[in-house]
Amino acid sequence: MAIRIITDSSADFDSAVARRRSIDVVPMSIQFGDASFLSGRTLSNEVFYKLLHEKKENPTTSQPTPEAFLRLFQQAREAGDQVVAVVLSGALSGTLQSAVIAKELCQYEPIYLVDSRSASAGIQILVNYACKLRRSGLVLSQPEVLRAMEHGALEEPRFLPLAVGRGGGITGGLATAEELGKLGRLVNGMLETIAGELRGGVIDADPCYVSESDNACTYCEFASACHFTEGEGGDRRKPLRPVKPEEFWGRIDMLIGGEGTPWASN
Repeated sequence: MAIRIITDSSADFDSAVARRRSIDVVPMSIQFGDASFLSGRTLSNEVFYKLLHEKKENPTTSQPTPEAFLRLFQQAREAGDQVVAVVLSGALSGTLQSAVIAKELCQYEPIYLVDSRSASAGIQILVNYACKLRRSGLVLSQPEVLRAMEHGALEEPRFLPLAVGRGGGITGGLATAEELGKLGRLVNGMLETIAGELRGGVIDADPCYVSESDNACTYCEFASACHFTEGEGGDRRKPLRPVKPEEFWGRIDMLIGGEGTPWASN
C-alpha cells in the first residue's frame, strides 16, 4: 500500500517538481474574459503573466470540481493506496468542500483531507513535509527485496526512503536483517516495560519532543485529558535529536547487550 499525496494548483508547484516528488495536482479553473483555462494544464505561468499584462480585465478563478478529486481518489482505491490531500484554505475557497464531496462519493476510508489554512507557499511547506514523512523509515538492504517493493528502487526511487548517488550507490533508510531483528527485540522489550509501568500505576507523561510544532502532544488524541505539564510531577519531555546511523545502531547494541532488561540478548 502506497501513500498518494494530492494538492491543488494554488500550491504553485512547478510541474517537473510535482512529477519528481509524485505529487498529484488538481487544477483550478482560471477565466480571462470568455477564455477558460486549467491552471498548470492548459495555462502555464508564462502565459498567465502574459495574459495578465495584455488583458484589461482581471482574471477570475473557480475551485476544482468534486469530479477532479474523485478521479484521483478512485485510482487510489483501485490500487489499495492511502491518500493525503492538502488543499487551499477552506476560508478562502470551496476547494476543500469539493474534496469532501469526492471522498463521500468514493466511499473509501483511507482518504485524509487536510485544510492547509494557507495558500501558495504555505501549502507547499505542508506538502513537502508530507513527502518527507512518506519517504521515511527503514527497509531491508537486499536489492531483490527493494526491487520487489518498487521497480525502480535502485535507479530512481520515488516512494522508498532511498537516494541514488552519482556513482550508483544506494543510501538512505537501509538496514540489514540482523539490524532489524535487534530493533524488533528492543521495541518488544520497551512495550513490555511500558505495560509493566501501567500495571504498576505509573502514568507520568514523557512525550517525544523535537520542537514546539513537532512533538507527540501535537498529534495526541488524549492531550485534552492528559494535561501534560513540563516539570510537574513526573512529566518530562523526551527530546529527540538527529543521530548518525552508526550512533543509532551502537546505542541499540548497548541496550540489548545489557542485563536485567526485557530487551537484553538471551
